[in-house]
Amino acid sequence: MKLPQLCAFFLACQLPVLHAESLAPLVDLLPECKQAEVVPLKTVLKVRNHNLWRFALLRDVPEVARYLQQIRENATARRFDAVLVQKIKQSEHKLPGNYSEVLVQLELFRFCEGNNALSDKSADISAARQIKIDLGSTQIRTAVTTVIKRQDTEEYRVIVPPNHHLSLQGGAFGLKLKMTAEQVFTLWGSPSADLTLTDGARLLGYGRRLWVYLDPLVKAVFTDSEILSGVGRNLLEFHPEFDDKPWLVEGKVAYKTDMAQAAGKLGSWHKVTPLIWRKQQPGQQLKLQFEEFNPESVHQTTAMLTGFYYSSAATLPAQMILQQQPWQDVLAFAESVSVRNLQQQPAASLFPPHLRLHQLVQRRNQGWWLPTSQLHVMVVKDEIRRIKLTAPVMRKSDQPNQIPALLKALQIPVTKAGLRLAFPDMQDIGDRFQLYRDDYDILIEFSSDEEQAEIEELEIMYHFT
Repeated sequence: MKLPQLCAFFLACQLPVLHAESLAPLVDLLPECKQAEVVPLKTVLKVRNHNLWRFALLRDVPEVARYLQQIRENATARRFDAVLVQKIKQSEHKLPGNYSEVLVQLELFRFCEGNNALSDKSADISAARQIKIDLGSTQIRTAVTTVIKRQDTEEYRVIVPPNHHLSLQGGAFGLKLKMTAEQVFTLWGSPSADLTLTDGARLLGYGRRLWVYLDPLVKAVFTDSEILSGVGRNLLEFHPEFDDKPWLVEGKVAYKTDMAQAAGKLGSWHKVTPLIWRKQQPGQQLKLQFEEFNPESVHQTTAMLTGFYYSSAATLPAQMILQQQPWQDVLAFAESVSVRNLQQQPAASLFPPHLRLHQLVQRRNQGWWLPTSQLHVMVVKDEIRRIKLTAPVMRKSDQPNQIPALLKALQIPVTKAGLRLAFPDMQDIGDRFQLYRDDYDILIEFSSDEEQAEIEELEIMYHFT
């Protein structure tokens, strides 16, 4: 069947039957029946005003059309049947310059088995739309953007988990597969880290090495000390429930038990490798990880239990890469909080919601938003209090060093000579520069005290009176 005939068939029957080459379609009508597992997506897009004037329908505006196309590609890759358009609406919030915001609310879903029909009820909760299904196939590279409700650091809660036991029957410390993020928060309290990955999956960290992977429900709970870099781990405080207390496998074998004792207490497990043991049931598996140690510098090594991996049959991504919004939006934000431009304490409204993708809690009631792996923003109530540039917080990153471009956007020189010229009252302490003003402080750390040393970390603390 040719594409025009296929489109006519869809419009007549409203049955989104997908061929292998087709992308998941956009639909405006509610399905008669859909499966329980859905993925809600909500984002705010920055669009040029002249594009808004050129197109009668918001979904035809280039910035919106590119985003919708990417979501369809993402839905197809994740084997969803269609993308439900719930809202596409211009925001009343005014942006500086020739830009506006468009709110987009979607849902990825699968039809119930045996019923792939659409009802006659509109899914658009903002306004009726004329187009019911879109089968375009333009290729684009816009990143998938998901706005997820985050926990305010002012409401940071430490909850004692039901237990610290680990088993296929009881889950990980009471946490079970297929739970929602809200159920995780209820059971374990506020996460130390809340990250969104490039494919839209979510990664919650508790303490410095315990992680929960959701897509969108819990698919894995595991230990891993290699996800965050040293910079990232140092931004997290030790968690009193997950860093300081040992866990027990099947109520018998504790963290740091040697392999010989573990074998005697646990019985038969499948040895994937000598240092990785596995036990599984339909739909779930539990792996134990041992590491070899050489105590007291003797030649004989001792293998000890140091980690676990509790998951569904699906495997985690090979690389945990953070999702990033358009780079030009990040730079525009940095320009807006430059100390050269500000006349007052920077307002939280300068930090747009779509850049608040990732969050790390340094200590209770003090958290950082991460628009990128190297730019950190501290927001307290209605004000931006601090900006920090560091090495990437993730150990593995596919991004080049962003500090030079961010410094340029902040109007801060990259070299020591440039800093002395721009800020004559800056204190030079070799590998550290300090500037104290009535309205702000700037602290800069260099890789060494050499004149050509690169900036490794910069922090701006705003305190307008």
